Amino acid sequence: MNKETLHVVVHYPAAKEPFKDDNASRSETVGSLKARVLTAFGLSEGQQGGQTFTYTLYHDKTPLEDLNETIGQVAGGQPTLQLKLSQQITQG
Repeated sequence: MNKETLHVVVHYPAAKEPFKDDNASRSETVGSLKARVLTAFGLSEGQQGGQTFTYTLYHDKTPLEDLNETIGQVAGGQPTLQLKLSQQITQG
């Protein structure tokens, strides 16, 4: 691993195994990582059966709401970025 990459681990409670990327680019945006994570877990945002599903990545207990922020900015100087994926469901 070099200074340009990060080891990323994303935990999702409903999945048996976390999402892992040993060579994620520090310049990748949170939005791009989120899209890759949702695909890896077989998830999608939007309406399904009268309910709206949305997903948020958390670093520690802070939601990552700026999808244009880079994962390098989130990680700071750390070589590993541990995140959690949370699901929100709203009715109608």
